Amino acid sequence: MMQAFALELTVAGWVLLLLMWDVVTRDTVQHTAWRLPALGILVSAGVLVWEQAWVGHVPDPMFVLDRFAWTFKGFFLLTTGVVILMTRTFTRQLGVRLAEFYLLIFTALLGMLVLASINDLLLLFIGIELLTFSLYVMAAYLRQNARSIEAGMKYLILGSISSGFLVYGISLLYGTSGGTNFEVLRSAFSQGMPPLAQAGLLLVLAALGFKIAMVPFQLWVPDVYEGAPAPVVALLSVGSKMAGVVALLRVLYGVFLPAHALWAPILAVLSAATILYGNLAALPQRNIKRLLGYSSIGHAGYLLMGLSTATSFGAIAVGFYLLAYLFGNLAVFFVVVVASGALEGDEIDDYSGLAKRSPLLAATMFIGLLSLAGVPPLAGFVGKLLVLMATINAGTMWLATIGALNVAVSLYYYLIVVKRMYTGTPANSEPIRVDGLTRAALLALAVGILAVGIFQEPFLRHVLAAFTP
Repeated sequence: MMQAFALELTVAGWVLLLLMWDVVTRDTVQHTAWRLPALGILVSAGVLVWEQAWVGHVPDPMFVLDRFAWTFKGFFLLTTGVVILMTRTFTRQLGVRLAEFYLLIFTALLGMLVLASINDLLLLFIGIELLTFSLYVMAAYLRQNARSIEAGMKYLILGSISSGFLVYGISLLYGTSGGTNFEVLRSAFSQGMPPLAQAGLLLVLAALGFKIAMVPFQLWVPDVYEGAPAPVVALLSVGSKMAGVVALLRVLYGVFLPAHALWAPILAVLSAATILYGNLAALPQRNIKRLLGYSSIGHAGYLLMGLSTATSFGAIAVGFYLLAYLFGNLAVFFVVVVASGALEGDEIDDYSGLAKRSPLLAATMFIGLLSLAGVPPLAGFVGKLLVLMATINAGTMWLATIGALNVAVSLYYYLIVVKRMYTGTPANSEPIRVDGLTRAALLALAVGILAVGIFQEPFLRHVLAAFTP
């Protein structure tokens, strides 16, 4: 039934429309290039609302449209819409041919949407490749910038290795089960997994671990975050990470939950290592994008913490954490995008006195950073609290202790940025101009952080519904 694919077909159609539009217009309308992609997001959101009537009523062997998929597709559309608004303010740095850049954003969105509905390992591979190939190109989009080229090459090389892990893991699971469909896998391994199947599962986990920046597959993060264009980093940090976690939820909780004795202890250990590495490595950073890169690794550790519980409470905590992380991280990166043109640098010292030049940018960054740190009553606090509670309920007290202690560590390096913004002396006292649409987007993200943190019940119910069969 075509209703199951309506949203994906809409986004694919918009990719073709952007391609034709780029051929026809060339460089004549670059200052308004963001309007057609923004319209595409609005149309896609309308299709998503229409699809709600078909949730749970569209059977397909490879592609499912359930409440889980519908909810996270909304998250992906929201993330992509904000990234498009970021790109609008980043036009001068990107240069010409912006239609190509927006086309790649929509291709990445298509990959994320597919991952939300996977019911087959082959579709998992297709969704991952759609997403990552777009990000490879976007990371290296600043062709006159050596750091951007380096970022794209490093991401491509290491991403290709992770794709090899994924294909090899899928082949082992296929060889031991006789199929790649999730129903076939559940049936084949209902009585246990042979060693080759276990090896295949671990290879698939390694490949998805690369997407979410899990230790030991995180080495690409700081260099790619520093060199890639800031809107791409935002899409990497939020969209790609969320897509990887959604795929892990589909694979681990949807297929291999009976084998949690195999993968849950491994995820718990990797969670601790990822949290410690991300937060401790962030302490000496002096570049804002590198600091946020290591911070992103630390957040991947908290997501793995929730996944390692192998409980429905842990899955719900991860879902809420992703929502809180979406608002907090997008708010911070939006400020980085807007400020980068005026500050002409990404060093933390460049943010000295930002509050004097733009109180709105400083306040948004302040709220976003505190939310990422987990300070009440912001959204990030509720997300981390739920993950820690799920971990304690699962009996992994040692992991919860590591997570709680690292909240204080992250607060330290986030507050360094805050201190620079509010107590430092700006190198240039000229106010930073923020246009009306950007101002509205920043305020909406800040209000979202506060609303999810203070009035968490409706948002928690929404996430809970996504995990209810």
